[in-house]
Amino acid sequence: MNKIQIKLLLGLALSGLVLTSCQKTEDESVEYISRDGFYTAPRSVYFHFASADDRIIRESYGTRPDALTEFTVNIPVRHTGTASSSPLAYRVRVDEAASTARVGQHIKALAEQYTFAADSLNGTFPVTFIRSALQTEEGKADTLVLVLEATSDLRTAFSELNRITVTASNGFWLTRDFWVNSSYQDFCGDFSVKKYRAILARYNQDEMELYDAFSHIGNVEVRYQLLVNIEAALTEIGEAIPELTARLLQQFRQ
Repeated sequence: MNKIQIKLLLGLALSGLVLTSCQKTEDESVEYISRDGFYTAPRSVYFHFASADDRIIRESYGTRPDALTEFTVNIPVRHTGTASSSPLAYRVRVDEAASTARVGQHIKALAEQYTFAADSLNGTFPVTFIRSALQTEEGKADTLVLVLEATSDLRTAFSELNRITVTASNGFWLTRDFWVNSSYQDFCGDFSVKKYRAILARYNQDEMELYDAFSHIGNVEVRYQLLVNIEAALTEIGEAIPELTARLLQQFRQ
C-alpha cells in the first residue's frame, strides 16, 4: 500500500477518533499527525461508543429464569496509537458519588486492572451484577458510573470518553396495569411473574417479541401460534387455560 493510500485511511480513522470538545487542556491535547502525515498518537484508552446512545448501557433481567443469580456485562473499550506486541494494562474505578450501585452489594468487585490483548486495539472488561440486590420496581434501575484511569501503558486523553453509565434492574418492561387493561389479561389470565416468564420462554425471553405477537393478533397465523404458546406455557406451570384462549383453540382445531 503506498503512502497516499495510507494517509487517506488514516484520515478516515482519525475522523472517528476526534470526538472530544474543542476546548482541551494541555494534558488532553493530542497530536495525531506527524510532519510527513503519518499517525503518531500516543496510546490512550477510551470507552468505545458506536453511537451517542451507547454512552448509557441499559440492562434488565426481569425476564430471565430465577436460577440465574448473576449477570455479566462486557464493556467495550479501545485504545489509540499502534497495537502492541504485548498486553497493555488500564484501570477502571466506580464513581461512587454518581452511582447508586455499590460494590459488593449490586456488583462484584472490579479487578485491579484490565488488559488489551497483544496486537489488539479493541477490548472489553466484565462487570458482574448481583441480581438479588437490583431494583424490581417498575421504571427504576440501579446506576453504575465507571471511569477509566491511566497506567504506565495507556493514557486517558479523551475526557468525554472516559466515563460510561450502566443501568440495571430486575424488573420488566411490561407493567401490571398494562397487562390488566390489554389482551394479555384476556388471553393469559391474571398476571404472575412465573406465568409471564413461562410465556416469554416461547418468545426468546424477549418482551417486545411477545408484544409484537399481541399487536398482530388480527393475523390468523400469528393468533393461532400465540394461543398455542400460551396454552403450552400455562400447562407447563400447572395453571388453567383462560376460557377465551381455550375456546379459540377449540375452534381452530375443529
